[in-house]
Amino acid sequence: MLRSILLATILAAAIAPAAAYSNAANYLIAELIASACEGNVGEIDPGSVIERDLTGDGKADLILSHEGINCSAGASTSRSSFCGAQICAVDIYVRRGALLELKTEMLGAGISVGEGQVPEIRMHAHGGEAATLKWDGREFR
Repeated sequence: MLRSILLATILAAAIAPAAAYSNAANYLIAELIASACEGNVGEIDPGSVIERDLTGDGKADLILSHEGINCSAGASTSRSSFCGAQICAVDIYVRRGALLELKTEMLGAGISVGEGQVPEIRMHAHGGEAATLKWDGREFR
């Protein structure tokens, strides 16, 4: 019960009020922030949370980018502990029933998703190079 209350409190502080995500996404966002901020309070920019169909099956999948996480420790603010000098960790989840399954972990920045039934995922890699991914029916390539 205490864990549920703590999780709800972290979640309320972690997500902008205008953002409306699935229960599975909210849970993963709260877990991500807790891990990225090493137990300190943090928040994620809604632009770093993309919940939409990435696989063409009509179900909302999820992209979480550490790039949008800000952690608070006392009076100071810092980035996610999963960020380097240029880019951060990016996690891509695929919907499996009511749950979201982690399919891909990579490094990137400036994540965006194109149009179409199976959209292209675009980002910047090390050195600012453009990188793209797309679901091939089994994985993101």
